Order: sequence, then structure tokens, then C-alpha cells
Amino acid sequence: MCRRLAVAVVLALVAGIVPILLVDAQPASGQAATQTQFTQPGFTDTLVTNVDAPTALAFTPDGRLLITNQQGQLRVYDDDRLLPTPALNISGRVCANSERGLLGVAVDREFAANRYVYLYYTANTGSRCVNRVSRFVLGNDNVARDERILLNNMYSGTNHNAGDVKVGKDGLIYASIGDGGRPRDARNKSVLLGKVLRVARDGSIPASNPYRGSGTARCGANGQASPGVKCQEIFASGFRNPFRMGFDPNYASTRFFVNDVGQTKWEEVNLARAGADYGWDLREGPCAKDSYTVGCGAAPAGLTNPIYSYKHSTNCSSITGGVVLPNGSWPGAVNSSYLFGDFVCGRIFKLTQTSTGFKPSTFAYNMEGGGPVALTFGPDNALYYTTYAGGGIHRISHNP
Repeated sequence: MCRRLAVAVVLALVAGIVPILLVDAQPASGQAATQTQFTQPGFTDTLVTNVDAPTALAFTPDGRLLITNQQGQLRVYDDDRLLPTPALNISGRVCANSERGLLGVAVDREFAANRYVYLYYTANTGSRCVNRVSRFVLGNDNVARDERILLNNMYSGTNHNAGDVKVGKDGLIYASIGDGGRPRDARNKSVLLGKVLRVARDGSIPASNPYRGSGTARCGANGQASPGVKCQEIFASGFRNPFRMGFDPNYASTRFFVNDVGQTKWEEVNLARAGADYGWDLREGPCAKDSYTVGCGAAPAGLTNPIYSYKHSTNCSSITGGVVLPNGSWPGAVNSSYLFGDFVCGRIFKLTQTSTGFKPSTFAYNMEGGGPVALTFGPDNALYYTTYAGGGIHRISHNP
């Protein structure tokens, strides 16, 4: 298999294109995934359950684990079992081909009072496929109902849909959307492609969004505005395929990282900032697009470099899920670090912030094929992650 085809297949798997299921190769639920190795002692990787083509994870405050799958189901894992009936099944109105599907899930910070959960999915409108973020109410009966659309009609190409949704400490809803295979639109602020978007929990535009007032417009009706008019939903721009975001629970205000899948040379982690432009498709990683050597160094005026990037020549070449560990959750060497996965080399890396920047190191390696794709930290002080190929939901715990 040539490298170009191999990379295409791998990236397809990351986004849920190729429905390869290797469930028989999995350990039984509750058994250790012995192939995973760690650079520090005391960690164990255990299979929790299996879900067909899992894409995202989130915990409710009462300890229920929510799992989305590409085809359009929201599953609930509670009381040590996967509930047989989905909390929501919208498979009949989801475009789930290629990199489309039900791609993200988030839980409101005030869930105990309002029961809100948020889903990012590719809706089939009958005439076309559009990316959408909707709010649902999830009851104690484990049924999600009362959909309210917050972001709608974001163009959906067959690739680069990104698809993450998160809730910040500010109570606002953040969603990442890729360039949809139209890279020149990533920096075009009249289009929602290649952006991180932000709205309030009722879908309104926050007053603190960077593009408000004269020369701006709400772009949700068709995903774009007139040329020269900036979309009010935009929080940050210049992304290729911002597949996953990791929010920092230790920071006083909303702080988060954006993992942007690269093209031919670099994978990158960006520290999100309102109004920032991260350069795609002029730049990839810390250099000019498609180069390891040209234009590297400080970003040109008006653009922002990633805080960390790594070359495809390292054999790791598809960045996936990310999560910031809460203070005091794990031992000092891992505590408060930003963990992120790479699909191709099957590793979880950690970034530790120092006085001179972010220092990378490997946390876990030799992981099961098809993952890690999505990461979240549970109320039991354990890291949960999905694998796509095997459909596995895994739990990494520390045993002092």
C-alpha cells in the first residue's frame, strides 16, 4: 500500500469512514487491555464496553457515561452496564457516510437543573447534508427529547467535518467545524467552515464574540454571509479539521486546546483565543503549508502559531482526542497535563506547560488499533477513551 493510500485509509478510519469492526479481537468487558503500555508505573487499561463506531464521550454529573456512535445513536452506560435502548436514535435523519455522522456530545454545566445535553451531527435535510448542533433534554429515564437547534446549515462536505462540541466555564457552547474540503474558506470570515464557533445555550450570539456590530451577520441560515460580512458565530478561524477540543478544568475562566488534523507534514495543538487566525491554508504547523522548512518560525502578522506541533515523519500523523487532567487527579508527573491521542501510531501523549512552553512526552503506547479517538476524564478519576476499529470504550486508571 502506497503511503498516500495508507494515510487516506487511516484518516478515513479516524473520522469514521471505514466501518471496520474488530470486536472479536477485543478483551472481554472488564478485562485488562494488555497490549497498552505506559511510560509510568501504576496504570491499567481496561475495556468497559463495546459500541459500534463510537465517536465521542461525556459524563453527566450523576455518573452516567454518554456515548455517541457515527450512525446516530446516543447510548448510556450506567450502573456498570450499557443500557440496551439508546437514549436517542436519529439514524434515520443523519448522513453517516464518509466523515459525517453523529460526531460530538457535551453536557451542560448546570445539567442537574436543566438536563441539557448537546449533540453535533450531520443532518439529512432531504435535499442536502448539513452539520448541526442541537440541544436536548436528557431525563432520569435515559431518554433524550425536546430538540432545539442551536447551529444549523453549516456546510457538510464528505470530509473535514471536525465535529466536536463542548461547554465552557462561561456556560457557552463551542463547536468545531473543519474546512469541508474547501481549504480557502478556513480563513474566510464570511463562511463558517474551518472555524471554532460559539453560541449561548439558547443559540443566541454572545455579546463577547469577536465579530459583532456593523459589517457582521448571523450566518446559520446557510452557513455564510455576503462577501466581506463576518459571521457572528465565529470564535476563532484558520483550521483545517479541528477534530477535537480539550477544555481546562483547572483554569479560572474558559481555556481550551484545539487539535487540528494536518495535511501532509504536521499535526498541531492550538491554544484557543477569541478572534485568532491559526493560518490554514497558508500555514500547516509552524511552517508554510506542505513544508518542514519554508516559512517556519514566528507566524506572519495576523496569524497565530500552534503551541505544539509534530511531524508526520515521526510515524504519528493523525491527532485525535484531547483532555486536561484535573489538578490532583493523578500522580505529579501526569497531574494537570494535557493528554491527546494519535490514531496512526496508537499513542497518548502529554503536554506539560513549563516556563519556556509546552514540553511533550509519551504517556501510553502500543494501544489497540483504531484509537484513541475521543478522550474524557471521569468522576472516578479515570481516563476514558474510544477506539474506532474495535468499537471499544476503555478506562485507564491509576492504582497507587
